[in-house]
Amino acid sequence: MTASRPRRSGRRGAEIIEFALILPLLLTMLLGIIEYGLMFSQMLSVQSATRDAARWAATPGVPFDEAEEQAILQLREGLELQGLSCTEAQQSAGECELDATLDLVEGYTVVVVQTRLDYTSAAAGLLPVPDQLASSSAFMLNNQPPVVPP
Repeated sequence: MTASRPRRSGRRGAEIIEFALILPLLLTMLLGIIEYGLMFSQMLSVQSATRDAARWAATPGVPFDEAEEQAILQLREGLELQGLSCTEAQQSAGECELDATLDLVEGYTVVVVQTRLDYTSAAAGLLPVPDQLASSSAFMLNNQPPVVPP
């Protein structure tokens, strides 16, 4: 005589209900991983392009009076290489902001490059993410004597 196992037909329905209860949490976690991964990737791209533009403008081959203009050109190119953009039309529409200025810090001239881009959420606003990605970088211009302030 063989012992038969009791049927567990009621357990199958409970598993489906448990899965249905956990599924929204799992999907939210997956969406969060994707959203924050994309956001951090774009933020690193903005930081890299900003830093490279400031470094470029501070090199000895760039004339002192063209450093700001060269930084902006290099920044636009760097953003394009990273898959982002900030054209003059986008900048005038307020979607982004690129700025390069020369400043005096402790007697040395530095080029300060600042970038701000609007960030569009991939999750359509379901998760808390910033509206903008911003970065700033400063490099001392090469081969200059210190300037003594008056």
